[in-house]
Amino acid sequence: MELFFKKIKLTVLDKYEVTDEKGNLVYDIRGQLISSGDHFRINDASGREVASVHKKKLSIRDKYVINTAAGVSTDVFRIDTIRKMPEYRAKQIGWTLKGDFSRKSLRITEGLHTIAEIRPKLLSFKENLRIDVKKEGHELLAVALLLTGEADMAAKPENAETK
Repeated sequence: MELFFKKIKLTVLDKYEVTDEKGNLVYDIRGQLISSGDHFRINDASGREVASVHKKKLSIRDKYVINTAAGVSTDVFRIDTIRKMPEYRAKQIGWTLKGDFSRKSLRITEGLHTIAEIRPKLLSFKENLRIDVKKEGHELLAVALLLTGEADMAAKPENAETK
């Protein structure tokens, strides 16, 4: 399934929209007023909260936590690699988000299997991404993991030049 992830500009809060191939809203994502990129709510097209992403700062190393309304919960850790391209590992589900964030060429994997490929949407700015989810039912967690990486990269001052 192809989804399109778009950051909405000119808003006070962090806001993203995820649409399908026909332009129909699939998920509406909003940052919380008190959070500055540390807490997001993901709502489906009807406005029902289906997941949340929040940063947990009081741990040994910063991590994000993804919780879904279906009961899935996973901790996401940033791993800095030798190539200076961070990876985000979702511990409890065994997924990894990796690739080149500056070029928005990313992949979500589970071991050797590709869950989703993320690329800039053709004929669009790099804030508009195409998420090609390979297996039905993995869309929400793929969007939440991508959101985790985006929020973390935006929050780190050393990443400012790659935006």
